[in-house]
Amino acid sequence: MKQAVAAVFDKTIHRLCMWHIVKKIPAKKSGDSSSNADLRKSIHKLVWNLFITPAEFEERWQILMNGLELSDNNWLNEMFSIRDQWVPCYFREVPMCCLMKTTSRCESSNALFKVHSGGTNTLVQFMMCFDTAIDGQRQKQRQAEFDSNTTTPFMPNKIPIEMHAFDIYTRTIFLEVQKEIYKGLTRCFIIRCEELDDIKFYTIAHTNKSCKIVNEYKVELDVRDNTVSCTCMCFTRNGYLCRHVFCVFRFNQIDKIPDKYQSSRWDRDVLPNRVHAISNRYAADNDPESVIRNKIFDLIGQCTIRLRRKPDKLPALSTQIREIRDIIYEEFPSEPDCNNKSAVISDIIGQPENVEVTIHPPQGIRNKGCGTNKRLIGPGEKAVENHKKNPRLCHRCNKYVYDHDKRKCVKVQAAKEAAAAAAKEAAAVSSSGR
Repeated sequence: MKQAVAAVFDKTIHRLCMWHIVKKIPAKKSGDSSSNADLRKSIHKLVWNLFITPAEFEERWQILMNGLELSDNNWLNEMFSIRDQWVPCYFREVPMCCLMKTTSRCESSNALFKVHSGGTNTLVQFMMCFDTAIDGQRQKQRQAEFDSNTTTPFMPNKIPIEMHAFDIYTRTIFLEVQKEIYKGLTRCFIIRCEELDDIKFYTIAHTNKSCKIVNEYKVELDVRDNTVSCTCMCFTRNGYLCRHVFCVFRFNQIDKIPDKYQSSRWDRDVLPNRVHAISNRYAADNDPESVIRNKIFDLIGQCTIRLRRKPDKLPALSTQIREIRDIIYEEFPSEPDCNNKSAVISDIIGQPENVEVTIHPPQGIRNKGCGTNKRLIGPGEKAVENHKKNPRLCHRCNKYVYDHDKRKCVKVQAAKEAAAAAAKEAAAVSSSGR
């Protein structure tokens, strides 16, 4: 696969999945999952540390292997020799490299379509299932857009740069940026500052929860156009600024994120408004009257979203809409006749009331007991599930086990088989004596 990717997708970078590597630890090292828990935890803590450099990773890896007495493990040594293919700190120069850490994106897509579709579906059935899956994704996207536009997250300190981040980022990314802003406020401070030709060089101390300095980073700030760079390279990896930069911004009283550091990928307005239009939704009513009504709703929504960052213009928009409403109310002072409920319901669903039904449900459907959708579970997964249970004492073999008790013990089964064999032999001897 590595050779094929390099030959065909020459502008891509092939990496190994960290999840698959960590999953192989119990098989490559003697012991069960519980005995390897400390090793997995230590490797996770080291590998997913996005702030360390490759030199720091190699130093800490050797300390970890020596501390756990695993320097002679062939598999771990082999994984260390190809560390540039799976450890994130070796490809942090790649833009947005942290968006694809494992194969979870591919697995989640497969799982999405497996829920709605199956291998035995025809092409028509697959397309129907595909439309259902895509419509579900669009619904989640519309829900996320609605939450970003109509709700406000908890912001206790009301920092100006935090309010600006709320205006430009989607809700999910804003919560991540909010963490960086607060950590830049509480866990970072400036150690040294030097200035040369309108460029300021800062040394930022990075502390942990115990207020102990764990690392230092260099931040450069050009005060002429607010160009900034940090040695942790968070903007390159994730597309948003890090806590060290926000610490420098706070010191220089910069209250807005510069435009050059606003990645369009995380902008809440990156999708065109027509994507969320009512007319583009699944199973939308194409009746001419409904199309015009939906266009009116879309136009009002587009105007409201466009003026979201200009709250001083919203009262004027509200006044104009109210004037249009007053003109309509003056021309039509009373509401339409809604006494005929059947006519109203028929108008909503787009079908007349008296429609001859020619399709009926089939007779004699047998739903109960028609099989299950349970998949086959392998011995490896059973062992993992059994390991989560507390072992119990078998009073027959006097061992703590997961899979049986004294009624289903192997010794009981052996005793029953021996008794049956003895009875059979005794019956054979008595019959031959006769």
